[in-house]
Amino acid sequence: MRKVLFITIALFWASQTHAFLTVGDKAFLPQVKVMGSKKRVDLSRLEGRVVFLEFWASWCVSCAKSFPIYNKVYNELKNEGVIFISVNTDASEKAAKRFLKKNPADFLVVRDTKKEAVKTYEPRGYPIGYIIDRKGNIVHIEQSVPVYEELKEKLEALL
Repeated sequence: MRKVLFITIALFWASQTHAFLTVGDKAFLPQVKVMGSKKRVDLSRLEGRVVFLEFWASWCVSCAKSFPIYNKVYNELKNEGVIFISVNTDASEKAAKRFLKKNPADFLVVRDTKKEAVKTYEPRGYPIGYIIDRKGNIVHIEQSVPVYEELKEKLEALL
């Protein structure tokens, strides 16, 4: 009986202390540095815009497959107000730059050197993208290489 009680309490405590953001939550992005710049991005200033917030790392093979899809969707929707923010989580900026040389990004790339965004979102693998509506709420989580048509449709539905 004590063992069951202990497990129940442990599971309840774990469920109450999990901090990752999910669908329905208000999106948050700690101040992160724009890659190759001293500028910082503040997600709260983007309220009123549709945002695709994506996490990646240079060692991620699937991330390399995602970038051409992200570029295509971004270039087709940027004039309609969709913003793409790509959060690099590598410890080494050199590794990130090598990746981007092979897999260029037409969208904004930022660095999470202090792992604050990673601690907030706790991505469950890469690539992972969060679609954020005009009110700043997470409305969809894209977990893997996206299908072009599906990603575009989900973003267009919020415009």
